Amino acid sequence: MSDNSEPLVEAAQGGDERAFRALVEPLSRELHAYAYRMLGGFHEADDALQESQLKAWRALATYAPRASFRAWLYRIVTHTCLDMLKARARRVMPQDITLAVAPGPPTGAPRADIPWIEPYPDALLPTVPGPEEAARLRESIRLAFVRAVQVLPPRQRAALILHDVLDWSVAEVASMLETTETAINSALQRARATVARPPAESSALAPSHAEVVDRFVHAWESGDFEDFVKLLADDAVMNMPPWEYWLDGKEAVIATMLSSGTWDGEPRPGRYRILSAPMNGEPGGLAYVLGPDGRYHAVCLTVMSLDTQGRVVELTTFVLPELFVAWGFPPVLNA
Repeated sequence: MSDNSEPLVEAAQGGDERAFRALVEPLSRELHAYAYRMLGGFHEADDALQESQLKAWRALATYAPRASFRAWLYRIVTHTCLDMLKARARRVMPQDITLAVAPGPPTGAPRADIPWIEPYPDALLPTVPGPEEAARLRESIRLAFVRAVQVLPPRQRAALILHDVLDWSVAEVASMLETTETAINSALQRARATVARPPAESSALAPSHAEVVDRFVHAWESGDFEDFVKLLADDAVMNMPPWEYWLDGKEAVIATMLSSGTWDGEPRPGRYRILSAPMNGEPGGLAYVLGPDGRYHAVCLTVMSLDTQGRVVELTTFVLPELFVAWGFPPVLNA
């Protein structure tokens, strides 16, 4: 959206809701992705964006063009996220809170009382102008980075994301957080010492994403995992929230994939259907399982994190079937 938004701002301040939508809708994707990085939850990002837009509508009379309308909205979203973070513990992965488990599907009860990190669909990421910007966007939305920033105090988290990821200046970040540039520089120094940015993805790896997904889909739809396991790093791990469950090492991951408990019998064609769905800047797939009605029902979403050699170093399977509809996928597939 152009910063030359004065006519729309004036109309919106006069009560024109269409003008207000014209101001905020072009920014919705980038603000939603920002809120997700801050909060670590897809639904929480929805809530933060909706609440922020309502706050912006109510506070339009206070907006003065000393900063861009975009910066003003970022300030509102930032404080909305900070308020939300006061009310709960940081989001985590199973690796953060428990020891690795024996191979096989989860045997205990899921933990709905733990704030788990959630995935984010690439289809909802903002549009960027070129391949370098696209690689940087993928880098900043990866699960490894989202998980890492959750350990930061909320204001450090906001400063790091706003400045190092989204390129707001120190002065602009200080204004958004209502503090001094000295305080922001100090917060950035502490945050960078805690969070190591993930390495930028090589553009040469981009084609391998499609290959990884193809091999993942074939493995689960056919029951033949021989080709897919060649992609697994020896130290690959697998997380499966909302269970306190994670697997350590390639052999444990393979044993679980081939477990009769995972398949309700022997691995076989027709048990699962997989739809390709890149998530968090990585290859991903949505799994449907065959039900007694002969149809396939949404069950889980898997993100495959790759190293710089294109090997799968982490699989994160989110048992969140409610996200299928939220992301625009059907909850049920016909046979």
